[in-house]
Amino acid sequence: MNSYINQIIVGDALDILKMLPNEFVDITITSPPYNVGIQYDNYNDKMDINDYYHWCNQWIKEIYRVTKDKGRFILIHCLSCGNANKRFSPFSRLLCMSEDAGFKHHGIAIWEDKTISKLTAWGSFLSSSAPYINSPYEAIGIMYKNEWKRKGETGEITKEQFIMGCSGIWKVQPEHNRTHPAPFPVKLAKLIITLLTNKEDIILDPFIGSGTTAIAACELGRKFIGIEISPKYASIAKERITAAKSHLFKEL
Repeated sequence: MNSYINQIIVGDALDILKMLPNEFVDITITSPPYNVGIQYDNYNDKMDINDYYHWCNQWIKEIYRVTKDKGRFILIHCLSCGNANKRFSPFSRLLCMSEDAGFKHHGIAIWEDKTISKLTAWGSFLSSSAPYINSPYEAIGIMYKNEWKRKGETGEITKEQFIMGCSGIWKVQPEHNRTHPAPFPVKLAKLIITLLTNKEDIILDPFIGSGTTAIAACELGRKFIGIEISPKYASIAKERITAAKSHLFKEL
């Protein structure tokens, strides 16, 4: 199964996940498509909501299957989205699906995504008729398979990072790389990895996009498995990973 390690695999996430063996990865860190109409390269981000939830339920079950006994699952999603007349709360639904699949709940951290925090619509301005309540935050669900406590390492994460990570309010600047329409910051991935993993752990991201999770894994001495449906984004991810490795080599 070493053929999967440190590779970006091009294909449908659900199909590729089914190819991975049971209890293979130490942690999954992922931010799946939000189903809010983002213009991806070759993916429909505006499915019927019931179809979207059915699809999510399928890949969450596969993630549970491939996760080691003491493995962890980190899910990044929006708390609330939609328009003034039809809104939904995908994070809460996916969290329930994860628990139904067998994952145990540990906590929820909040990340303020300043790229979506600017309020441009007030609804009924200065009126109680129909004000539009903005939700400028991303939620990070922190779950585990069977046991939260595992063998840990010290000396890698800074005191400031550890305190912020455990506070549950993660103040990380948004990603400025726009080679992908919906990237999350490398610094956010690095915070999760240093807080919750050890050297040589296998990190899975079934929606790797432009390679954020893999780049963070490489820079921190972890192994990765990335899955991406778009050959275009997968190519970008591979280029970014190569550049990150080259930069690390120059620092040695």
